Amino acid sequence: MNEISKLETEELLTCLHIQLFHPDQACRPIFHNLPLNQPHKMDAEDPLRLGRDGQTCTFVLNDTCVSRKQFSIQAYRKVGNPTLSFMIQNMSQRGKLMVSGSELRHLERAELDDKALLRFGRYELLIWLEPGESQSKFEVLFETCIRPPSQEMGIDVPCNPAILDTGAAWRIFQNGAPLSQEPLESDETILV
Repeated sequence: MNEISKLETEELLTCLHIQLFHPDQACRPIFHNLPLNQPHKMDAEDPLRLGRDGQTCTFVLNDTCVSRKQFSIQAYRKVGNPTLSFMIQNMSQRGKLMVSGSELRHLERAELDDKALLRFGRYELLIWLEPGESQSKFEVLFETCIRPPSQEMGIDVPCNPAILDTGAAWRIFQNGAPLSQEPLESDETILV
């Protein structure tokens, strides 16, 4: 009898694709501690933690601007749904985490859509979900990208990290003056 016929059928694993971008990634070894371009299997009950601290985080970013624990992603199942879903939690006490345009403060959570843009500091991560059958394991696949995911998606993102953290709108300046003459702020309740 053929030995392969005795093996268990392998389940198709859900895969979290994480595309990473940082403007200095070409000249600094920011992502060298990550298993780039190779799927990494995880147990569904274990959270995926990303940050600077190699003892508490599953995956480490080599950057002092990143919090020791930046964020956590936890797999879960919705009632009556056999596929895995994912929840993200901001673990950073000092930094804000933008998830598809919504701000998460320390310990706040949000459900991840099938495709989500994460931003913190000068980092942009595009996370997209490839569904699978397994309820006990999933894979994570890290890849770097040359251009910011927000640019690929046609989303305007501020290039100043201080503004990025606030999520405030940004304006283009030319020769020290705003390109448009409209006010930076307006209050519609004031009558002129």
